[in-house]
Amino acid sequence: MSILSKLFGSKKPEREFKVVHDKYCDFTDTDDVSEYKGTVKWHIYDCDIVLDVDEYPSENPTIEKALAVFHMLYENMENWDRKVKECAAAEFMDENGMVEIWGDGKEDNVPPMPKEDFINNLDVFEIHIKENGELTFRIPADGLFTDHELVIETDISGENMTCSLCG
Repeated sequence: MSILSKLFGSKKPEREFKVVHDKYCDFTDTDDVSEYKGTVKWHIYDCDIVLDVDEYPSENPTIEKALAVFHMLYENMENWDRKVKECAAAEFMDENGMVEIWGDGKEDNVPPMPKEDFINNLDVFEIHIKENGELTFRIPADGLFTDHELVIETDISGENMTCSLCG
């Protein structure tokens, strides 16, 4: 409740959040039910999972489609994690298998990094799953590309991945 509400006595009714209990985590609506958000362990790190509702607007929105995609991803975490990180490495790798990085922005002439070292420095921190199966993986690139992040987009097949640097 805001200070003005306390002073003037007006009360805005608190919105009740909707929660979907799943076998891997609980998903809570984040913005009046156009998407739900939960947190899981993706390897050893916390990873936010954002699921779009199947149909918006809707009186009774569900997340069944995005949830099914999440289950497929999570149950095949090792393969998807490697595929996403390989895509990121390929975007910045030279013909010798070295990945060109910027470092943290404090030093000049940062040497390239071997592909496996680059991949081992990446950790997925958010996965956004749309109801149509489109996926967005977000990976912080701190220390590799100053304070930027890598964004990998693909669909449920994982065949056509694109990587961009945002920040």
